[in-house]
Amino acid sequence: MDHGILQRAGAPLPAYYRLQEALRGKIEDGHWKPGEAIPSERLITEEYKISVGTVKKALGNLVDEGYLYRVQGKGTFVGKSILRQESLRYYRLVKEFGDDMADLQVRILGIKLIKGFEPANRFLGIPADQQLFEMKRLFSSNKKPVVYAVSYIPESMFRGFGKISASRLENSTFYEVIEKEYGLPTIRNRELFGAARADTRTAVMLNIEKGEPVLTIEMLSYTYRSVPYEYRLSYCVTTAHRILAEIR
Repeated sequence: MDHGILQRAGAPLPAYYRLQEALRGKIEDGHWKPGEAIPSERLITEEYKISVGTVKKALGNLVDEGYLYRVQGKGTFVGKSILRQESLRYYRLVKEFGDDMADLQVRILGIKLIKGFEPANRFLGIPADQQLFEMKRLFSSNKKPVVYAVSYIPESMFRGFGKISASRLENSTFYEVIEKEYGLPTIRNRELFGAARADTRTAVMLNIEKGEPVLTIEMLSYTYRSVPYEYRLSYCVTTAHRILAEIR
């Protein structure tokens, strides 16, 4: 491997940043997979012929950005999705503080390829004429529907997504499937909370009366380099449960 870019005298960028970009490239190119251990600081130091301090700074920055994470006594690993199976598929429903989170079951209502539309394509940063996969899901607790969610992802980023079986998406989180199939972990999410009255379709899905109030959540999910890949609209019934949000 040519490491000249890290050794070039008079380069305008500091060595730690050039190393950081080189390691980031390996992650984004799939050379190291999510959850895989990367070489030790000593090996990176020897391979790139740079100081330990430079390696530590580069790795620390990649940890801060979500590309890597550390496990005490075990090493440094490629970052995985922030939302895992134990997060109950993103929606954490409780009755009050201190309660256990409600068990959720998910059912895939359909996945299809659709034309791009406003504002989804704009939020996803793709041209207006690019197609999207639309995935509809229903989340239930004790056999009662609590969340109706519609996700949109770019067809250009997720070729063949429509061929993934419904059972797989029902038994694993969407984030785990995306990570395993496409090597793209979910680094962060942004949400907009609101309220609306259920339209006919939402009322049927949630088994409520048309016009009943529902909590709405617009969400964008991001992967490497803050690239948005999912735009989601969720409609939530909060009569029996409320959604727990934690800010850390």
